[in-house]
Amino acid sequence: MDPLYFPGHVPQRRQSTPAEPLFELYVERNDARWLCELRDEGAHYGVEVQLFKNEEFRYRRRFKTRALAVQWAEAERKRLEKGGT
Repeated sequence: MDPLYFPGHVPQRRQSTPAEPLFELYVERNDARWLCELRDEGAHYGVEVQLFKNEEFRYRRRFKTRALAVQWAEAERKRLEKGGT
């Protein structure tokens, strides 16, 4: 029997972790408010950084460690402060 097949088995949904805000930034040059959130999904899934522009999801990156995620987020913040989009 295939070990991955269990008749009638309903897998549990993975619980989403609450977002941890890292920074909120207003860029006057392009009239945009950026929000950066961190989600730690555990050792198996890693740490995800999500960026929102004016309350709308823009993009995300996933990292193996929290330190790498925070480092990348800080680099993105600096880029956005300079007027990046």
